[in-house]
Amino acid sequence: MSNLSVNRNEPEVGGREEEVTNLSPFVIMARMVFKAMVRIFAICILIQVFLAGLALFWDAAQWTSHLGFGKLLIIISILILVISFIARLPISFRLRSAGLIGIIILIAVSAKLPHQIGYLSALHPVLALMLFFGTVSLARRTDALKKEKK
Repeated sequence: MSNLSVNRNEPEVGGREEEVTNLSPFVIMARMVFKAMVRIFAICILIQVFLAGLALFWDAAQWTSHLGFGKLLIIISILILVISFIARLPISFRLRSAGLIGIIILIAVSAKLPHQIGYLSALHPVLALMLFFGTVSLARRTDALKKEKK
């Protein structure tokens, strides 16, 4: 037997198990806040779609509500990105959080395009769908991260 044999029952130095035990209570709380914020963001997207429906099918004055609520979505998405750093989440979570902000920017741009290129404005609801499913995917990955760490 050589000294190079590996005991597979013990975690490697700097491995995943060590990271779990070294997380401060502040980081653990930040991860819980991240998980909650992602879920709140998904619910807010559904509310935003509802407001658009109200403006289309009931009262055109509701477009101001849709626009105003969109500004709240920007704030929440920025908070999600900031919390992903505080929670010391893996880089994939941080990139996905930044991606949500990117999609929101594209949504805002698509809404402001002139009527001459209105066909590009048709991407507005498609991007909203991408934002919702990206958020749901991020929420599921957050759940998987928690289960993996137990």
